Amino acid sequence: MAALGLPLLGAVIDELAGPGMGLVFALCAALGTGLAAALCTHRGWWWVVAASPVVVLGVTAVVEFSANTEKYQGNGLATGSAKWLVHGFPVMAQAAAAALLVIVVRVVRDRRRQHG
Repeated sequence: MAALGLPLLGAVIDELAGPGMGLVFALCAALGTGLAAALCTHRGWWWVVAASPVVVLGVTAVVEFSANTEKYQGNGLATGSAKWLVHGFPVMAQAAAAALLVIVVRVVRDRRRQHG
């Protein structure tokens, strides 16, 4: 829920504040992905990291398309899709990095408990 709900909330807030995804979306995507990595099991880590770019792109596409349906008709949809991918890449990388950071912290903490 955190991995999808927080980015969606951030995207809606950014879309209401002005056109396109912005800082709120980026922060919510990173926070949601990091929180999902903190809450999931060791087996779920792969899914959180691998799904974060898909979630970012999907949320961006749904919110942008829903808010600007008239803009994304015909060739506009192909152009918009390319724009969502290019502009979303930094957010995708930040979200994946947040998950990896949480995973590293959990691994280090678990090892300290075992040896401590």
